[in-house]
Amino acid sequence: MPVGLHIQDEQFERNHKSIVLIVTVACFFGVLFLRLFFLQIIQGQLNIRLSQENAMQLKVIKAPRGLIYDRNGVVLVRNRPSYSIAVLPYKLKSRQDIIRKLCSIREENGDRLFDSTDLVQRMRQAFGRRFDQTRLKEDISMSVVSIIEEHAMELPGISVENESRREYTMGPEAFHALGYMSEIPEDQFDSLKKHGYQYGDLMGKAGIEHRYEDIFRGKDGQEYIEVNAYGKSLGRIKNMPRVAPLAGDDVYLTLDADLQHVAYQAFPDSLKGGVVVMDPRSGEVLVMLSSPSVDPNIFSLSVSLRSKNWATVALDPNLPLNNRAIAGTYPPGSCFKLVSAIAGLSIGKLQENSHMPSSCNGVYHYGRRIAHCWKAGGHGSLDLVSAIQQSCNVYFYQVGLRVGDEPLHTYAQRLGLGPVTGIDIPGEKPGWLSGEKEYNERFAARGWRWTNGLVLDMAIGQTELVTPIQLADMIGAIGNTKYLYRPFLLKEVRNRDGIVVTASKPTVRTEINLSAETIRVMQKAMAKVIEIGGTGGQATVPGVPVGGKTGSAQNPQGELTHALFIAIAPIQNPVIACGVVVENAGHGGSIAAPIAGKIFRYYFANKPEGKQVVAMLAAQKEAEKASSGGKKP
Repeated sequence: MPVGLHIQDEQFERNHKSIVLIVTVACFFGVLFLRLFFLQIIQGQLNIRLSQENAMQLKVIKAPRGLIYDRNGVVLVRNRPSYSIAVLPYKLKSRQDIIRKLCSIREENGDRLFDSTDLVQRMRQAFGRRFDQTRLKEDISMSVVSIIEEHAMELPGISVENESRREYTMGPEAFHALGYMSEIPEDQFDSLKKHGYQYGDLMGKAGIEHRYEDIFRGKDGQEYIEVNAYGKSLGRIKNMPRVAPLAGDDVYLTLDADLQHVAYQAFPDSLKGGVVVMDPRSGEVLVMLSSPSVDPNIFSLSVSLRSKNWATVALDPNLPLNNRAIAGTYPPGSCFKLVSAIAGLSIGKLQENSHMPSSCNGVYHYGRRIAHCWKAGGHGSLDLVSAIQQSCNVYFYQVGLRVGDEPLHTYAQRLGLGPVTGIDIPGEKPGWLSGEKEYNERFAARGWRWTNGLVLDMAIGQTELVTPIQLADMIGAIGNTKYLYRPFLLKEVRNRDGIVVTASKPTVRTEINLSAETIRVMQKAMAKVIEIGGTGGQATVPGVPVGGKTGSAQNPQGELTHALFIAIAPIQNPVIACGVVVENAGHGGSIAAPIAGKIFRYYFANKPEGKQVVAMLAAQKEAEKASSGGKKP
């Protein structure tokens, strides 16, 4: 290539690069100029005001918390609107002046809105987080809102915040199942902040509220708002990005609000204990009641009222916060005789017509020990069905000796006693099953050793510990004859459009594998318990055969025994199972059975599923009558 052409090409390339560079720089300054023009001219007044007042603030938009419904769509927990007074500490010019002005505000009834000591304490806590908004007063009235707004210029850094609070429609009737909300403790905030929680947020502290906190919470949004020099909001800044909150999902429970109410009304006010009602075909919990109870709405009150109520609840010697339905442990008493009978039938040591060597005359002699029957005059000679119907201790002392502790322990565990059931709320406690190995391990430190005589107490349910939910699960398994299910409360989760997100399915804990003969004998015996002459007659249901077992368990803390009752209905193919424990109350037949009876009678008289069963049983009875020519079988 000639030298001249080469020089021309280099010159052209340099010119081209220069032009590209000039255009690039021109574009950069052009964009910069346009942005400056937009900010200085078009939005000049707005930005001047924001600059003068230092007024741009990032505001968190709280996501609506998901609601809780019962199985039929009845609202159990909802959100109600509320107003709170909050402080942004770095905006305060004089803390003492603000405290003095706030303490001068009075409510409609003339009472001071703030207690000075409490306000000083909360202000001190707030200044530990100068750039975080801190709630000073919750759930204030509209009249107080008006006062704060009218004196906004005199209260820099003080604002009224619109928020929602939980409302529990059933009050104390379903407290232990649903749980309650509480403010995040100060010492947990830093660890929860990374999960999106803000200072002063509320979270579930017990029951369903706690277990499914992540489902209810949703996701908070955020936006930039304009505030004046006094910290008062002037509205959203429209040209700034906004993230809309994502509402939490709604939860539908297996609970039946009507049955829960019936159980609450049926349980004696002055007594303690628990009631669990389940669907034995799936493990769905229809009723979970613990008494005494607490109205969870007290935890949605203002701080002062909440603290006052909390002190009363926390200091109550009856321990109303304890969920006795899943954490109260009691000897099963004579309810365990069903386990003893099933163990004996299953290993071939008992038959329906089995009589024991010693008839019941009120006492049983074993070595030097004299063990008593609950009936001082005795029951005489009984077969297995009659012994269950009459709940004869002497008969089952001998069953224990004949069967042995190991089979009794094995079948008790297979039927759901002892270990936790795995229900989906926190706080469940295990029971304890006796036997030589278990007894020696538990009492090794005391130097106690198992003796054969202890199997007498084991066979009648005086050495074991169980919970009401274990009893309900056990009788449900005996009723369905095949499976022991894991109890559960969460039926399904739906988003705010009503679309099902997740749905729970029954989970089998164990297969109980009872023989047809064992099932026949047990159904006959449990039906006899409810018939005239049995110990559970107060649980009868018109038109529906009920099967069950009463129990009275020793109580070291009182003179009266614990009253227990377990039942299923109908006796064949049951649709409902119940476990009742009433502390320090007396006999299961007179105290616990009537509670179950009221629940069952309401279910079969008022619930569609129950009425359908009654109609089906009536039709079967008519068909049997017609097939026998109208003659009584």
